Amino acid sequence: MNGGNPLNDCPIDWDKAKEWQECANAKCEGDSPEWSWDCGFKLDFDGPLLRVSSRFYPPKTHYGDTWDGNVTIYIFDKKVSTMAFDCKTLDELKIAVESYIMGFVDEIEKHLNNG
Repeated sequence: MNGGNPLNDCPIDWDKAKEWQECANAKCEGDSPEWSWDCGFKLDFDGPLLRVSSRFYPPKTHYGDTWDGNVTIYIFDKKVSTMAFDCKTLDELKIAVESYIMGFVDEIEKHLNNG
């Protein structure tokens, strides 16, 4: 086995490891981090913290003259922010959306660094 012989609390087979993993992840929802086993029973707790979801409608007779839509930001699958955009050009939309997202990331980093 990788890293030597198993000691107290280390799974001794993949069935036991899988059983523990399923129980440990029973309350995990959406995009929350989950427990998983790697080779040699190394244990990981991985998953996204932040998710960005957006939809923009193009300038067409059916939708209107501008690129419009919104960006929603989720933390652990909980909606924390929604911003609407209405831009005349695709380049303007790109700049506005990327600026908004980077501003949000900057705020998170600022709070983490001052915490």
